[in-house]
Amino acid sequence: MQIFIKIIMLFGLIFIISCSSSYKELSNLSFTPTNELSQYLMNSYKEKADFEAKKMHDWNSAKLYSEKAIAAANGLKIMPQEINYWNIPVERSYELIKAYDNLNYIYQDGISLNPLNLAIAITSLDCWSEQEEEGWQTWDINKCREDFLSSMHKIYLSIKEAEKNNTIKKTSNDSSVIITKDKKENILQVVY
Repeated sequence: MQIFIKIIMLFGLIFIISCSSSYKELSNLSFTPTNELSQYLMNSYKEKADFEAKKMHDWNSAKLYSEKAIAAANGLKIMPQEINYWNIPVERSYELIKAYDNLNYIYQDGISLNPLNLAIAITSLDCWSEQEEEGWQTWDINKCREDFLSSMHKIYLSIKEAEKNNTIKKTSNDSSVIITKDKKENILQVVY
């Protein structure tokens, strides 16, 4: 029985070390991203990794966000996790799938027109999905969702402005948008 307990403790220690190694790398090294989007992504994912590690003690999420921050700092193309990566009930995943599709639709334009809000949209969609998977921190779910919708709206406005100034071509024949807000003027949904 004692050997069994020692084996379990060893696996637990290995798990914790592997989860925290990328977080330690992100925390201890300095990075110089090659472009604005990479810089914004690195900063936003680092902030999320710090929150998950220091406040929530969620080492799996801290590891994911740290790895994405490091990849962004190294100039890799960063997308939010595909929605099927997360273990989310079907009834709560539909809106996330639509959000992921909308983000993919404006991704290229967002790089050049509004990299800050593109980074916020990417990291907020990961945050929203992660919180939906956990399913209990409704305030975090709502915050991540609201951050995603607000940043997408700002990107869409950047695209509309660029189209108006003829600096980019319209990406579709139907470029209508519907924005729903609550009584406090918080954005609830952006439908493209």
